Amino acid sequence: MPPKPPRNERSLVCFVQALVGTTVVIECRDDVAIRGRLEHCDDDMHCTLVDAIRVTPEGEKTKLERVFVRARMIRYVHFAPSIDPSALIEEKRLERFEGARHYAKKAAFGPRNAPKVEGKAR
Repeated sequence: MPPKPPRNERSLVCFVQALVGTTVVIECRDDVAIRGRLEHCDDDMHCTLVDAIRVTPEGEKTKLERVFVRARMIRYVHFAPSIDPSALIEEKRLERFEGARHYAKKAAFGPRNAPKVEGKAR
């Protein structure tokens, strides 16, 4: 049986993680919309936005320097129409693949300047 891919590759969390650095609008379950630059998104989809504007359903706007949005509060994540989702997902997938390959190579051959261990001759 082939190994299962990581959870974030089986969902669209990898796409939201690829949006880091772009301006997004997060629509929350309580009908509040938050527009800002996505600074961080973890594997559970908890998001941090900077230079954000929070808009309530009544139209009240609040400017926020940094805001943390829990994953369970997110209803939709809107992004610019100029962004190609398939290209971003593929870029993120290749980035993770290269990182895993690099780590596996380091683990297989050990650190570069590993101290030499003097062993007893048999």
